[in-house]
Amino acid sequence: MKIAIDAMGGDNAPEAVVDGTLLAQSHCSADLVLIGNEPVISGLIARGGAGPPPEVVHAAQAIEMEESGPVAIRKKRDASINIAMRMLAEGEVDAVVSAGNTSAIVASAKHHVELLPGLRRPALVVPLPTGGTPPVLLDAGAHAQAETVHLAQSAALAHIYLRVTRGTARPRIGLLNIGSEPGKGTKAVQRAFVLIKRSGLNFVGNIEPNEIFQDVIDGVVCEGFVGNIILKMSEGLAAAFVRAIGEEVGRNKTGCAGELDRVYDNFKKAFHYKHVGGAPLVGVKKTVIVAHGRSGATAISNAILLAERTVSDEVFRKMGEELEHDSSLADFRYFYASHILENLRKKWGFAPK
Repeated sequence: MKIAIDAMGGDNAPEAVVDGTLLAQSHCSADLVLIGNEPVISGLIARGGAGPPPEVVHAAQAIEMEESGPVAIRKKRDASINIAMRMLAEGEVDAVVSAGNTSAIVASAKHHVELLPGLRRPALVVPLPTGGTPPVLLDAGAHAQAETVHLAQSAALAHIYLRVTRGTARPRIGLLNIGSEPGKGTKAVQRAFVLIKRSGLNFVGNIEPNEIFQDVIDGVVCEGFVGNIILKMSEGLAAAFVRAIGEEVGRNKTGCAGELDRVYDNFKKAFHYKHVGGAPLVGVKKTVIVAHGRSGATAISNAILLAERTVSDEVFRKMGEELEHDSSLADFRYFYASHILENLRKKWGFAPK
């Protein structure tokens, strides 16, 4: 197995990416390949100390975090993320890990690696910090906005991801909204409710944000802008809550502070981006892991280990096979097209034949 790491992607690149790659080498059996400015990366590897150096592939360009991803991947064909994705598409590596510009990662993956048949766009999937068996959220930020068909297809991706990774035969899928009634939310969300309800998925209906934490769903669907806010707010609130209890226990000297520290540490290991590593970009044909832009060495190392597990478990291959035998995507596209045509008939006064 070989994993390509975008050495130039992220707020702390390339130093943190190189350090994280060296750290991961001692914990994984995969061959690691750093893509980026070869002289700079080789210097950082030499500074890193003992151990066999990872392979380095030179990239003459890098995409900055503030650039428009789709524009940048076209203008900078020799950017590190483009080279990594080309290697993945051509079978030279088995996975790509990047903490860089998310829109550039998504655009490059769509262009070079391609989507699974029938999909309009991929989605980032993350576990939510709820305790117990956490539900997963799609989309966590691959695309800020979503149309009706995108939300419906994310529901299908959530269904198949949970079947493949957890063995859940009929995962419960909810649609994030401001109320449980079918008429709540934006037009796109209202229409998505109708589409998903007509499908064969185990759709539990609209889910309000507080219900995410009540064990009523296995997967929740929303547009990427909302999903990213939900994820980060959940992480922050959970961490603040545990810290507040720890401070209160310390003031009252009840003797439980050490136990709460252990609980907090376990929580961070389960859900904090540093320990989770990254989010799989589901819907593309091969393994792509998107790490947090602020990732340090530990986060990069864990993202690489996540990529290794994902490839070993054949998650992306199995999802592709599941989708081949699943009619949801075709149904969603048909029902959505029918809906649009019906609206056009009404708008322009066309009488159906």
